[in-house]
Amino acid sequence: MTDEHPAFEQAIRDVMERRARALVTRDLAELALLLADDFSYVNSQGALWGKAEYLAAVEGGALRWSAQAAEEVSARSYGELAVVTCVVRDEGTWRGEPFSARFRSTQIYARREGVWRYIAGQSTGLGQG
Repeated sequence: MTDEHPAFEQAIRDVMERRARALVTRDLAELALLLADDFSYVNSQGALWGKAEYLAAVEGGALRWSAQAAEEVSARSYGELAVVTCVVRDEGTWRGEPFSARFRSTQIYARREGVWRYIAGQSTGLGQG
């Protein structure tokens, strides 16, 4: 992380780790708490998902994560907003076929009522694992 405020850095890292853990464990209740109601995400194929579509993708089972880790994390604070750029390393299965891939990701978080929520994101594929 690059921000000079350790509490900010830790709060953002915590929410990122909670989301990754929820993806792996398919904890929809946790994901629903972490994603803002107006969440939007552009996946690596260019599809736009809102909160409902994102949760449905996790619940549906076509995509299953066995691991997700963020590397090269850079977070900047803009008051109640945080902009994060990172490389995400995913492992899992897509329609039953194993995969390992890396993505460049931009993630935006907003602090609402004292809690950081993931409000928007975009990922671009970097290739195999």
